[in-house]
Amino acid sequence: MKFKHKLGYMFIGCLFTIAGYILASLGGMTTHAQKDEQVLDEIVCRKLKIVNAAGKEVTLIGATKDGGIMNVSNAAGKEVMSIGADKEGGGIAVRNAAGKGVITIVATEDGGGIAVRNTAGKEVAGIGATEDGGFIAVLNAAGKGVVRIFATEDGNGIIGVLNAAGKEAARMVATTNGGGIAIGNRAGEGVAAIAQAKNGGEISIFNTAGELVVHIMANEDGNGTIETYKDGLITH
Repeated sequence: MKFKHKLGYMFIGCLFTIAGYILASLGGMTTHAQKDEQVLDEIVCRKLKIVNAAGKEVTLIGATKDGGIMNVSNAAGKEVMSIGADKEGGGIAVRNAAGKGVITIVATEDGGGIAVRNTAGKEVAGIGATEDGGFIAVLNAAGKGVVRIFATEDGNGIIGVLNAAGKEAARMVATTNGGGIAIGNRAGEGVAAIAQAKNGGEISIFNTAGELVVHIMANEDGNGTIETYKDGLITH
């Protein structure tokens, strides 16, 4: 009996061992099936958060009243980029490591615009569309415009250079006849101009009162002339 009992126990032990192998095999098949099921064709949700190994949120995708938004943060948890929709269309904001905005790209009524800021948050450059064409603006560290490039309503272009006080110190402009350059003083008043004229080119010098005092030009004979003025009268 003892021997038969021993054989019985051995047989039961073998059954448990075989069952264990079968369960393990089935468990492996279940695991593979779950892995395959992770590849989804579509995910539907109102908000999606992605965290890094430390559990900090690095990406957030969600819905807003104007459409959708995606925020991306660095490892320190500072938001460094946002993509979103607003009433005008879409926009992209890029921030530095301190979380301050340095680049903004947006849709506007006339087209689109790009704004660039320094580390202090001051806008130092801008590119945009207008109803006449486009413009480029360069600003100093104080946020004041110092260079402007834009298209005019007649299809020509203008470059304006301003001083720190915001006064235009120089302007280059294209016209239907050619082009010209105007120079202003510290107050922004015109004191000199170079332009295309009927017979060639001309240079005009003005005093602080805005009166013409020197005029250099090409004449109809192809020669050059110099005229000087005092109190509105020609002296040479």
